[in-house]
Amino acid sequence: MKTNNILKMLIGLIVLLIGIWTLIEPAWFGQSSMIYGLGWWVYFWDIVKGSIGPMLIFIGFIAIWITYEESKT
Repeated sequence: MKTNNILKMLIGLIVLLIGIWTLIEPAWFGQSSMIYGLGWWVYFWDIVKGSIGPMLIFIGFIAIWITYEESKT
């Protein structure tokens, strides 16, 4: 494997771990220290719940569009 690819994978792993760390709720570990995470899980979950409706609208639109395009041929 090339060194460039290993470096990119390492940077990706670091970004992934930082993202996971921001979601961890310190109270899950019985702590309130910054080293246990930022507790952004609640905010992340609100975004997920808020995006379900628009996502379903988009999927429905795509399904209708694909069906319409297939019917033209």
